[in-house]
Amino acid sequence: MGVRLRGAARALVLVIILLVPLTAHGEVFSACWVTSVWNDTTLTFDQVTRCRITGGDVIDYASDSAVPSRLHPNVGSDLVGECWFLTSASTNWVYISLFVNGDRVLGWDPDPTTPGGIALATNRIPRCTSEPNPSVDPVMEVWEYVNSYIHAPPTPDLSPTPGDGVTGLDTYIGLPIPEDHQARLNSAAGVILDVVIDVTLVIVDWGDGDVDSMLADEDAFAGYPDGAVAHIYETKNGSGYNLTVSYDWTVKWRVVGSPWEFLAVPNTTTVVIYPVAEIVSVITP
Repeated sequence: MGVRLRGAARALVLVIILLVPLTAHGEVFSACWVTSVWNDTTLTFDQVTRCRITGGDVIDYASDSAVPSRLHPNVGSDLVGECWFLTSASTNWVYISLFVNGDRVLGWDPDPTTPGGIALATNRIPRCTSEPNPSVDPVMEVWEYVNSYIHAPPTPDLSPTPGDGVTGLDTYIGLPIPEDHQARLNSAAGVILDVVIDVTLVIVDWGDGDVDSMLADEDAFAGYPDGAVAHIYETKNGSGYNLTVSYDWTVKWRVVGSPWEFLAVPNTTTVVIYPVAEIVSVITP
């Protein structure tokens, strides 16, 4: 059964279509803020939610709930100063409090899926009323610093040297252990960050099925003849075992005065091809 719309209803449908274009569904929004637009009918200014499509146009919506995307809070600055806005991208910012005029206090949470982990909080800040630039994410600053520090893989010193390994005899590993590193960073987010980086464990995969995970101790990795890290190969391998040595890094950071948070970083690894020969006793007359 068809439905006919009279004048007022047709006008309402037309307004909705113009305000929420169908082509916007499924788009990703880099930022949504509030602004005022002139209403020719009421001769007043109406507040709308204005959104920037990532890499594209700006579209107005009647409200935040009319935006066809799940939105997350973020902190940035617009033409007036520091403010909060909404974005399609996942963020570590969570709501702490809301004020009648739209101001908010936001908290930065390293793991928003676990309640109670807020590492820092903003002051009371207003909603952005012009297109914002997002503030710096403290975790990204820590990541950049850690990546600039962690770069050297292990440099194992093997005895016997590769090519001289023999079954039944100890193969020693000597290895330098990076010193513990501490730093204090002035974050662009306006807070001070402490960062601690160290090698907690050294993992040695001898390539024949045995794997040792040991505390990163310089005395243990002193190499031949005083070191404690050694291995006996039982079977020869002329093409070489893949002897793999890895530094297992521990990185923790915090906003000064807040609890420590841990940052998972990949191991740095070196692989050495280590042939192992076999001594054969021969009885001669």
